Amino acid sequence: MAIITVTTQLTEKNMRTVNTKNGQKQVVSVPVIKDKDGSWVYASTFINFEVHEGDVLTISGRIEQKDDGQYKNNNFVFPTVERMYKPQQQQARQQSSTPNFGRDSDPLSSNSPMDLNSDDLPF
Repeated sequence: MAIITVTTQLTEKNMRTVNTKNGQKQVVSVPVIKDKDGSWVYASTFINFEVHEGDVLTISGRIEQKDDGQYKNNNFVFPTVERMYKPQQQQARQQSSTPNFGRDSDPLSSNSPMDLNSDDLPF
């Protein structure tokens, strides 16, 4: 059996949230191969960590096809899902929402410039 690896950027069209018995999970569907007619065949997988639109993921695994009578559904079996990139805007938004404990009490943790004498530097 072959292992297929794809890299995709998450968009509103290729990801959705579904309700499972363990709560809400995010699912991503990605094109994996073209069929004999030239149409893309998509496969889906659950994502076990929080993702947002714009994130770039690498998904790797074996594809299994199930026939439910009306459609043939392709799913990754035991996939490996890794975040390769998180957009800069999203990183800034997450950092701004994180509290900065001890920032006022520790002068080294501030982002303001410091005045140093060259004699104080180790080099």
